[in-house]
Amino acid sequence: MDQGKGKRSPRENQGAEQRERKPVGSAWQIRAAKLLIVPFLLFFSLIIGLVIGYSVVGDKPASEVFDLNTYKHMYDLMFSGT
Repeated sequence: MDQGKGKRSPRENQGAEQRERKPVGSAWQIRAAKLLIVPFLLFFSLIIGLVIGYSVVGDKPASEVFDLNTYKHMYDLMFSGT
């Protein structure tokens, strides 16, 4: 008596076909999106971290974060003895 043990029913085969769908976008579109989004998020995180660190922790105005003289002063403080 062959009861079909180990065989898949047609309904199970349909589920396997549905699970094997291809991604909506092609591989190069996904890779391009990652290459554009990741650097943007890193830069955005850097700016937010600078503003929070300078204005909240340092009790200075947040607008001084974007002033180039601020970083020149820090550089002079760090490397003044060398």
